[in-house]
Amino acid sequence: MPLSTRITSLAFLIYAPLSVGALTWAWFGQGRRAWSLSSPWLDAPYPARLAASLGLGLALAVLVVASTPWLTRRAAWARALQAEMKPIIDELSPTDILFLALASGIAEELFFRGAMQPVFGLLVTSLIFGAVHSGPKPVFLWWSAWAFVMGLLFGGIFELTGVLWGPVLGHVLINQRNIRFMKGH
Repeated sequence: MPLSTRITSLAFLIYAPLSVGALTWAWFGQGRRAWSLSSPWLDAPYPARLAASLGLGLALAVLVVASTPWLTRRAAWARALQAEMKPIIDELSPTDILFLALASGIAEELFFRGAMQPVFGLLVTSLIFGAVHSGPKPVFLWWSAWAFVMGLLFGGIFELTGVLWGPVLGHVLINQRNIRFMKGH
């Protein structure tokens, strides 16, 4: 099924330049790469850090995806946020959802964790990540708060392992599964 919605077209217009910008920023940032840190907290060979990054990213995704239905049933703010997002999500096909999850997970992790975090640090980057996940109504402040916490967690994995692939994996899985959940409920 082709990508056909305004949402996926807008996502492409946002996430393609964001990815290019992240890679350019990292390239000119004293030759560092946007997908790894030179001095992670974990002192281990790269294969071990890669495995830890992927394992932590997957574990975080499983925890967040499993908690989403529970949170939606028990928290009024989560139900209100879902109600606001559902009309937007309803027009998305499974292909659109997959594209959005891949585009947002890769581009946002490259930019926020890969390019921005080594320069501004974990806390400031997470605050900015939360701030850009906002919307026109007060209920979206909860989305910003949630994104701030997720930024801390993704950023913590990156700081610990020095490898970006775990946060990318977690971000993509969380977005894909949670968008599908919101669309179906």
